[in-house]
Amino acid sequence: MKIYYLSATGNSLFTARELVKELAVKPAKKLVREPAGRSIQGRQDPVSLYSFREIRIMSHIHTDDDTVGFIFPVYFADIPREFLTCIQKMTFRPEAYIFAIATCNGVPGISLTTLDKQLQKQGNRLCAGFTLNMPGNALITPLAESEKRLKGFSHSIKEISAFIKNRRQAFPPAAVPTERLRALAVKMIGTNLVVNPNHFHVEQAACSGCGICQRVCPASNITLTGSTPCWEKNCIHCLACFHWCPRQAIRIGGPLSDRPRYHHPQIAIKDILPTSR
Repeated sequence: MKIYYLSATGNSLFTARELVKELAVKPAKKLVREPAGRSIQGRQDPVSLYSFREIRIMSHIHTDDDTVGFIFPVYFADIPREFLTCIQKMTFRPEAYIFAIATCNGVPGISLTTLDKQLQKQGNRLCAGFTLNMPGNALITPLAESEKRLKGFSHSIKEISAFIKNRRQAFPPAAVPTERLRALAVKMIGTNLVVNPNHFHVEQAACSGCGICQRVCPASNITLTGSTPCWEKNCIHCLACFHWCPRQAIRIGGPLSDRPRYHHPQIAIKDILPTSR
């Protein structure tokens, strides 16, 4: 089994790890990172976790596994476009059981439907799709609601695990036009007004030039000019730089100007930072 995930502040990474535990399969002890431009060929590991950071540099990804999973956050009522781009360069067994878990702040939107539509173009289907409400890292989730979601996580992941173990199928319904229009509106508002990289700025007095923002960015979109972070044109709106800055020197501006920092309480920055394999 292979599980591909995108995680910036830990919700999806924690979900992936806990799912592996519930499936009673241990992650492979060592995963080999392929050089840029190479394909990840199918392996027979019990289960392997691959991050967006790893797969985005691959030209083609093929897996012979019987079961493949995708775990990702919902951005602007849809699957992150950059994560979907990675899936577009994948090939699977025709009979592969493909599942997905979308972590969201209460609004899954058309994320699972979009993924299923793409998989159909590639000759497969999303056999099972799930949503997990988690504390948000963009719009603020009330503290009581955040605690409720974290407390209910264990029960939810057990149910999802049982569904996957039994290879049950529940194809997502096609999105109606109004749902797609709503998702488009959410994306336009979100990328232009709520999470717009042009609104990001650095409090120079607070910034230590540690470079953590550059290292946690899954899209390698941040460069350092001297010791000051600069955002390029490939922001995926994950807000990892904002939430993981140890000095809280990065400011968002706009509606999120007073937003407190967040990361999943059981995920540390060392879990997010890239590691050599």
